[in-house]
Amino acid sequence: MITLLADNRILANDAKYSYLNDNYTSGVSTIQIANTSGFAASSFIVMGEFGDENTEIFRIGTVNSSTGEITLKDADGNATTTKFAHPESTKVLVTQFDQIRFYWTAALGTIADETPTFDTVTPLTSWAQITPAEWYTTYDDSAHSTGFGWFVLRNSVTLVSGQTSNPIPYAGFAQETVANLFATFDSMINVNELKLVSLQDKFNWLSEGLALLKNKLNLTNSDFLVSSRQSIAIVADTSEYSLPSDFSDLIEITDNINSSTSVGYPIPFIPISQVLSYTGDVTKYSLRERYIVFTPTPDATATYYYRYKKKSTRVTSLSDYIILPDNADFSLVDWMLFRCMSKFKDPSAASHYQSFVNAVNLYIQSSVKRSANLDSWDISASANV
Repeated sequence: MITLLADNRILANDAKYSYLNDNYTSGVSTIQIANTSGFAASSFIVMGEFGDENTEIFRIGTVNSSTGEITLKDADGNATTTKFAHPESTKVLVTQFDQIRFYWTAALGTIADETPTFDTVTPLTSWAQITPAEWYTTYDDSAHSTGFGWFVLRNSVTLVSGQTSNPIPYAGFAQETVANLFATFDSMINVNELKLVSLQDKFNWLSEGLALLKNKLNLTNSDFLVSSRQSIAIVADTSEYSLPSDFSDLIEITDNINSSTSVGYPIPFIPISQVLSYTGDVTKYSLRERYIVFTPTPDATATYYYRYKKKSTRVTSLSDYIILPDNADFSLVDWMLFRCMSKFKDPSAASHYQSFVNAVNLYIQSSVKRSANLDSWDISASANV
């Protein structure tokens, strides 16, 4: 049986909140908060912190901005009362969603499973209320042992759904994924510190460390992070074409592949400053921001092919793969700990930073050895005519 977990705490991200002005016993139908800005009728509120056993969720009946009073309803719009007592200064936050639904999709058994596609064909549950008294809303799937689980949040009043969750692999997250790095990071800080570290913090720190590592790796081994072969559909009388959003630098570009030899001829480079003065008829390329420019302007349709060096992109999903030479992803935990300890003014931050730097330097050496074409002082064979 697979247990799917939906982290309720994401509902608190960037949410409006206030605090109770008084102590309340159980069974009250009206509360008073310090500031009603952002609170509106038919919105949902969470009274307490996610994961606390007394935390409750309500639909707002009415809001009195003068007195700060809010009347409470259940999800169906009926008047209701609190089940638990809530002391003064209890946090009350507005939540966009109050319901959740779990889904399942089958594994294809191909490389496409690294980035599975969500669909609504196989729902595992109907729409149900989230459980605010727990960190996670859960579902136990006893019908499937392989594939991927998903969840979607919804507002039961407006029926507006949120974004689909990251895929939850039934086989577990692969070793090279963000989820395992986060698990290692979480195990190395104490519970009190972990409560002060948001999921967004972890994604930000990991993305930053990954950018630093990849940029240094690109300086020594551009082949490791090179793209697959890309194509450009050339249109007559059009000289500029956009490149991918993760484009960093061009590795190679060729013209039409010859049908008999399957070989294309390299297109030479020309600096953008020389384009206006160029009068030749040999096609050349220039780079301008995220655009590639061909000179002279093509006068017929064609297909050009290229490979490029990728810039580092932000990781956004727990299932994102981080593929680096010799398991260099483990060094990223030190970078995250450096940022985390810096946030808490912990002097151990410096040692984590040094560990990251030392590890990166070792990985750079191994990435160079990955290629047989090491630097040499010998005369290049291409220099012999």
